[in-house]
Amino acid sequence: MESYSRGELLITGSFDFAYYHEVEVEFREVTYLSLPVLFWNPHFRLASDDEIEAVRKSIAVGDRHMVFCIEAESDAGFEKIPSYVVAESVVLREGTVYYYERENLEENERIADWVIRKS
Repeated sequence: MESYSRGELLITGSFDFAYYHEVEVEFREVTYLSLPVLFWNPHFRLASDDEIEAVRKSIAVGDRHMVFCIEAESDAGFEKIPSYVVAESVVLREGTVYYYERENLEENERIADWVIRKS
């Protein structure tokens, strides 16, 4: 998990977080979150009817919300465990986001917003 602020959850994916990430999954208008901070090999899907009913025991799920299930390994072990996010929408972005200054960026490449750029 990259960040959670003001109802927006950003999850990034990479093979090498030291230098870049290649995938961003942004959940918007999040009302419920049950997810480990660190996880590996995720599989994203919509929750089943039974899973939605289980989530409803913790929070009211309105008609405008979707319940997403993320099955992933965590530091608890190699077994994929289900986690849930209730949100109004989700956006998937693919492309390389570098964690350092770099010239001659190609299409679908950018520098992370937090990298300090020299003037």
